[in-house]
Amino acid sequence: MPRNPPMPSCSSTCLIACLFAMPACVSRYEVDTTSPAYAADAQISVRVTKTGIRELRIEIENLAPPARIDPSLHAYVVWISVPGYGITKAGVLDYDQEDRSGRLTATTPHSKFEVLVSLESNPAASEPSQQIVLRKLLERT
Repeated sequence: MPRNPPMPSCSSTCLIACLFAMPACVSRYEVDTTSPAYAADAQISVRVTKTGIRELRIEIENLAPPARIDPSLHAYVVWISVPGYGITKAGVLDYDQEDRSGRLTATTPHSKFEVLVSLESNPAASEPSQQIVLRKLLERT
């Protein structure tokens, strides 16, 4: 008569469930902003997914409304620059004027890249303006 394999105990089942539920390692960076957004506090978090893609989350607090810096400016745009591959628009920062904060989540397959945030008069810009308010090179993420 075939024997049934022993059932795992509750404690080993819970341990296995906890291991699969643990989040991936997240690297966090505090980044200083530059003129004309000196007072802003920026944080970049990078998480490597199971497939090796880097998911980055940018959060910036105390960020002045673009039009307050210059009436012709309308958005903060996030860019990812990869050595040897050029620069790609990650998206427009989701800016909350009341809270003076902005957020964006983006992905990249590269392990070494630079994150830039620029002030733009046109949110649909295809390359960053000269008004870069944040720049951070991320390696080994």
